Amino acid sequence: MGRPEHRPEVRGARDLTNLWRELPAAVLAYPASAWSPERGLATLSDTLRARAWREHCAAATVQSCAERGRNCERPGHCRADALFPMNIGGGAPSWRQATLFVQWRPALDQWRLTALGAQAGDSLGWAARCLRERHGLEGAVSLPVSTLADLELTGATRWRLTFVTPWLVGKGQTETAAPPDNETVAHELRKAMRLRAHKLTALCFDDARAQRLASHLAHHVAEARLPDGLRVEQAQVEPHPLALASRGNGASFVALTWSGQAMLRVEPDILPWLSLIALSGGGENADKGFGGIELTPLD
Repeated sequence: MGRPEHRPEVRGARDLTNLWRELPAAVLAYPASAWSPERGLATLSDTLRARAWREHCAAATVQSCAERGRNCERPGHCRADALFPMNIGGGAPSWRQATLFVQWRPALDQWRLTALGAQAGDSLGWAARCLRERHGLEGAVSLPVSTLADLELTGATRWRLTFVTPWLVGKGQTETAAPPDNETVAHELRKAMRLRAHKLTALCFDDARAQRLASHLAHHVAEARLPDGLRVEQAQVEPHPLALASRGNGASFVALTWSGQAMLRVEPDILPWLSLIALSGGGENADKGFGGIELTPLD
């Protein structure tokens, strides 16, 4: 029995994507010469994160919460926490994400400094000045972007996905890792879209109860639509071990990373979801420059 051409709409799916489209956004584009990919995105991200906590922490102490090794003392009232949320012990709380980040777009010969949400947008000039003063990034041009809708992928059902920076799949034994098959790559991409949707949905609200309820909706829609909405037709992906160290406790570990490309077939209503990882990456440690991807339409 063949697959039906039209599936019933998942209740709440359209409301969810419309919510994302209204989120304020802003982008500065830099020429390729402004920075070298070999110097790494993590360097730029680390500078912004450290400066944000040193200059914008709302705690009434000489040292910032980050410098004292503590979680934010004034969540919801601290610009540093809004820009670069942290959780002592590693990363950010599961429903939070960095709202300022830098991407390398090789097909455009362009670096991008992106802000998501009103507070990040208000801090875009500050971030650009930090990168100019610390790393000499010059030549920024403001792109015609005001909301997330301006950054959404459109107009194609088949896409070439290229891993621009290593995609961190996980930690552990990687010496015998084999190249992933199509379904394994699809599973990882779907998981990344679900997690980014969870975080981005929370970012659209200030009230904690609304954040939790809407994020539950994101998981519900993801489970209902992503398995059939995104398929990998061909994967040319190579696994690589990468030695890393935790900034929190200094412990070293080896992570499994992917590089290469994949050919995707994507239903139109899944493009807003795919746009989320095109915008802010996927996999582990995406907020620190890993898991950057570039998508090229094929039809």
